[in-house]
Amino acid sequence: MNNTRMKNLFFLFALCCMFVSPSFAAKVTQQWDLDADAKQVTIPESKFFNHSIKRLSSLPGFQCHFDQLIAFTDGGGKKYSGSVAVLKPKRFRWQYQLPYEQLYLGDGDMIWHYEPDLMQAERLDNIEAVDASVMGLLDGSIAATEIKMFKQEYDSNLNIQRFQVRLKDSPKVWLGFSNDGNLVYIERQDVLGNSNQMRLSECSYIAPPENLFSFTPPEGVDVLDMRQSK
Repeated sequence: MNNTRMKNLFFLFALCCMFVSPSFAAKVTQQWDLDADAKQVTIPESKFFNHSIKRLSSLPGFQCHFDQLIAFTDGGGKKYSGSVAVLKPKRFRWQYQLPYEQLYLGDGDMIWHYEPDLMQAERLDNIEAVDASVMGLLDGSIAATEIKMFKQEYDSNLNIQRFQVRLKDSPKVWLGFSNDGNLVYIERQDVLGNSNQMRLSECSYIAPPENLFSFTPPEGVDVLDMRQSK
């Protein structure tokens, strides 16, 4: 097992954040069944946050492309990209494509971590290993009533509304929504000031098929069972 790579991935998921560059402006396919004729939903500013959170909470699932940037305080950084799919409750698929391929998949009972180039797969049972707070918001295990908002600001560069929130008892995180209320940006910082930023784009809000959230290790792959309760 490549311990450095594993630690890096846990760091990415634990922070779960997004690109800030305006060149990565989110392209969102509006498929929300509120008004079949409306291409964009106009939301009163006073109700925008609650509306957007309730809308996200009520989604049965979605699929998006993601671009991720880890920005370190020393000026360095790392970039990642791939796709994410969620089917409530508690099923998710994080597929990293760059800089190397790997998969985190939650089937509702356990989590698979698969690295094709290492020919290795792990069984996990702790969702905290792939983010307890933001993942909980996305997969439906954190309710809208468990979210507390602290700050609000408009980001003119990204053309999004940003909200600093706390999800249950987790550290504070920034959530960014497009003008029609879609979640397109997440950002968190660790105690050292390193920033993890993620942008969601090309989103579809139709529930993905269930077979997307099952995994069978290919022949010849080493399988490690890391679950505490087997």
